[in-house]
Amino acid sequence: MTVKLKVFCRRQEPPSFIGELSAEKTLQGVEENHHYLISVDAETSRLYVDDALLPMDARREFWLWSPGFYAGEVELELEQEGLHAPVRFLIDVAPAQHKTGREQYIEYISQIADYAPQLLTGTEPAKHGLGGQAKQKLSLWIRYARFRCFIDRYLYGLKAISERPIVRLNHHREQLPIHLARRVDVTTVRRLSANPKLLAVVAKQPGQAHNRIIENNRLDVPFNEPTMDNPANRLMAQQLDHVLRMVDGLVESFSNYSSTSGETESDILSRMPRRLNYLAGIRKRLLKLSRNTPFSAADKSKTGVAGLNAVSGSPHYDLAYRVGVRLLRQGLSELADDEQHYLAPTWEVYEAWCFVALARQLEVLLPGYEWRLKSAPAFADMVLVGQSGDQAVSLYSQLVCRSMEEDNHYGYCSISRERRPDLVLEYRKGQQVRFICLDSKYTAYRSRILDSMASAHIYRDSIKFRGKAPSLSVLLVPANKEVPRLSDPDYLDTHGVGCLTLVNNRDAVELLKRMLRYLQN
Repeated sequence: MTVKLKVFCRRQEPPSFIGELSAEKTLQGVEENHHYLISVDAETSRLYVDDALLPMDARREFWLWSPGFYAGEVELELEQEGLHAPVRFLIDVAPAQHKTGREQYIEYISQIADYAPQLLTGTEPAKHGLGGQAKQKLSLWIRYARFRCFIDRYLYGLKAISERPIVRLNHHREQLPIHLARRVDVTTVRRLSANPKLLAVVAKQPGQAHNRIIENNRLDVPFNEPTMDNPANRLMAQQLDHVLRMVDGLVESFSNYSSTSGETESDILSRMPRRLNYLAGIRKRLLKLSRNTPFSAADKSKTGVAGLNAVSGSPHYDLAYRVGVRLLRQGLSELADDEQHYLAPTWEVYEAWCFVALARQLEVLLPGYEWRLKSAPAFADMVLVGQSGDQAVSLYSQLVCRSMEEDNHYGYCSISRERRPDLVLEYRKGQQVRFICLDSKYTAYRSRILDSMASAHIYRDSIKFRGKAPSLSVLLVPANKEVPRLSDPDYLDTHGVGCLTLVNNRDAVELLKRMLRYLQN
């Protein structure tokens, strides 16, 4: 039976029809931070968004859902009585159109993935295609998303192996009484020829004493026994142990997880009960397989490259092994079509893109500088440093400025509480240092921009480099049509604060030229 659920948007009254949830295709037309109604097919049904149960309205006619501040592919699962497996739906949640729109947002994700993919990942229900392997630490959410992507295919592969295991012959030799020997070979004959008395017995020559026959009547004979303890099964059993340890690690991490979600982030703890129940079910299936042949018959202590050659020669072994490798691999390094990972909120993606866009354009604008990207520095999330003689330009992401004038590693501090500006652009020439604070805000509304200007004033007044204030403190937004005066050069010169638009690479070039003129003059 095909299940379809109608979706309405509550932006206006009566709610407008968006489309239908169907297992066959992804629903389009849904936007972040709006409220939606999803029709209830039966009161006993339950609808989950990324393992979080959706509430119903008072009449129990609709499920209520608001995507919050995230964009990407979101999975919904419908549980119904009598159905063994839930019905899965996909919704493509778009970013707010008045900010950047979908195409520009996807371009942000692509550029971040090329430059620093670890800046993309988060805990929001929305996902995007990311894959590959990189050196950065594998987060809990990457591990779980990758696990969900590949575990069904991996279980299918393990089942195929258990139904059609590779069996090899184990060759060995034993000493058996003549009357029990069923098979001889060249080695048996060769060794028999070295024992004339036994050879005479075998040949039934007269005159041999009976007691001699009893004392020396054993033949060296070959045995070929079928066994599942072979390189292919050993490799798969070892990989299965690694996957089981991964499941145990996920269960432990989720069981001990403590949430620090804010108003602009989705609640994480509400997803944990169903997630833990899902992992318990998968662990039970994996454990059952591990106790069956051929996995239980393999000696996992034996290692070697023979296993790789053995699995590559068997299609169903090769499929299961390759899926297991993808399930267990580390890090992120590229965009991918077959692997989905949790993203950060849209405002955090915009913040990350601002750093990436400015970092990439700095390297283009100042080609004579020697550039170095530090991915995990002290007192910052990331730092790009360029050096040319006695001149240096640095771009800090999430610079930690300690409280009460206690300098950090780079010489920055806050005169009051600890501050963390999204970006700090610094120019050094000899002993002279000048810097600009940049705070990214993914908003385009007049009221939100004016409210957000508070951070520009705070950074202008509180952050110091060895006693010196920033040359400017600027807000970065994707659009600013409603308060254009904040972008005027005279306004920035007069007040030392302002708001500039940064929505594409062309804006990044112009903004950097403008900021570098402030710093170098």
